[in-house]
Formats: sequence, C-alpha cells, structure tokens
Amino acid sequence: MTDLKCLTTKEVARLCRVSDATVKRWEAAGLVRSERTSGGHRRFRAEEIIRFQREQNLGLKQSHGDESVVSAAARRRENKHPFGSPLFKSLVAGCEEAAANVLIGEYLQGKSLTEIFDDLICPAMRQIGELWMEGELTISQEHLATRTAHNSIYKLRNTLSVPPMTGELAVCCAMEGDLHELPTHLAQITIENEGWEVLNFGANTPLKCLAKEILQRSPKAICISATIIGNLEPLARDYKCFVERIGKLRIPIIFGGRAFNDKSIRQYFPAEFYAQSFTEVAEFTQKSKKKV
Repeated sequence: MTDLKCLTTKEVARLCRVSDATVKRWEAAGLVRSERTSGGHRRFRAEEIIRFQREQNLGLKQSHGDESVVSAAARRRENKHPFGSPLFKSLVAGCEEAAANVLIGEYLQGKSLTEIFDDLICPAMRQIGELWMEGELTISQEHLATRTAHNSIYKLRNTLSVPPMTGELAVCCAMEGDLHELPTHLAQITIENEGWEVLNFGANTPLKCLAKEILQRSPKAICISATIIGNLEPLARDYKCFVERIGKLRIPIIFGGRAFNDKSIRQYFPAEFYAQSFTEVAEFTQKSKKKV
C-alpha cells in the first residue's frame, strides 16, 4: 500500500480521544485492523476506523445530522478548501480508495455531509471542469475523475448511519440537455440524509417525461439541477407547460446548479427556491419536513 492515504496511529488516537498506546493495544487485540507502510508504520483505513467507532460508540456524534445547517454554513464560509487539494489529486489520478479516505477522514474530523459536498467535492470538480475547458485535462481524464468521485461518494454514503425515515418522497433530475450526473446524486444523498425517499431520474431528463412521473407519484418536493442551459427558449416553454401540468399538486420546486446563479435565467424558471449549495438543499428539506 502507499504511505500517504490512510490514518496514522496518532490521528486515530485523536479521533477516538485515547492514547497512542491504546490504539496499538486495540490493533494487537484484533479490534481494529491496520496495514503497514513500506517503512513498517501502522496505517488505518478510514472505513475501518468509522466501523470501529460505531461498534464501540467512540468519538462520533450520535447523529451525523444533529448539527444545525445554519452553523455548518457559517463555518463553511470561513473555511474554503483550496484548489489543488488532496481530493482533487486523487480524483484526477483515478484513485478511488484515496479519494474515499479523504472524504471519510473529513467526516471523522467532524465535517457534516453537506460541508463535505460544498467544501471538498464541488470545488475539486469545478477545478477539473475548468481545466478541461482550458485544454489542460482531456475528456478521458475528466470522465475518470467524475467516475472516481461517484464511487468515492458512495463509499462515504455507506459509512453513514441510516436516519429515521419520514415517509416523504422527493424527485431529483438534471435539466434536459445537461449531461452532468454528479449534482443529482449529491442532491439525492443530501435529501436522503434528512430521512426522505428519493427517486433520481439522472441527467438529461425531459420535463414532459418528468411531469408524467410527478403526476403518478405525487412527491413532496422536486429538485432540478442545471450546470449549463443551452436551448433557453425551448426549455423555458417546456418548463411553463410542466408547471401547468403539475400545478394542482402544489409541489415545491428547488433549482440548483451554476446555471441558476444567473438571475436572468431564473426569470424563465420561477420556483419556490434556488439553492446555492447542498447545505441550502438540506435546510430547505428540513423546513419542508416540519411542515408535513
């Protein structure tokens, strides 16, 4: 294994609030597994530590959703993650395990799920997209990084405890013509983390088809993302028809993504809420949960 991507004995001790010697005794007793670097030093995988903490009730918060999203957003503004981060490097290199260790390690350090999305994943993927646009990365590299991000996020997701389910349903998708799958997956996981069931129709979803699903399933919220909007006028017409078709259900619509940062675009797509971050998506979902 490499020497860089896993937790050291000292880091595990700090996370579990014990001494280095205690961690070594745990390992010797077989309670927690480690691997050795080429230099003979112990390294612990993030997934292994989070498993052990859950079993022993050590170090972790009782619920990963117990922190106010408002305080999380305030802290996020103070701690912007720089470009060229370890996560960025792992994604570009296609190192799924290393990327997952970065995400899980941040969770172990106390970051909330939406902070990880907003502070780590989004800046890294934005930089990857910009480098591709500038010709510094090939389309193959961009695809590899995106796939690595998907897989590492699901590894993070599998470490989280299951929240109490509310019985409410939300629908997610990306606008027709938008081929970006990742934002819809992050929105799905964010909303699921609040105890909702989510149907994710993925990228490039025609609104005409979406309307049929909405009328059939009657969700409590609709979340639509768009990184770019190409054919503005046809999409605006389709959206107007979409709203008219589902209007009697009075379902709140959430828009997110870079395209809707432009207020001139928003006027073509009126909605209840325009989310600027996944923390705001979580906050909107929490408020909606209180109303139902």
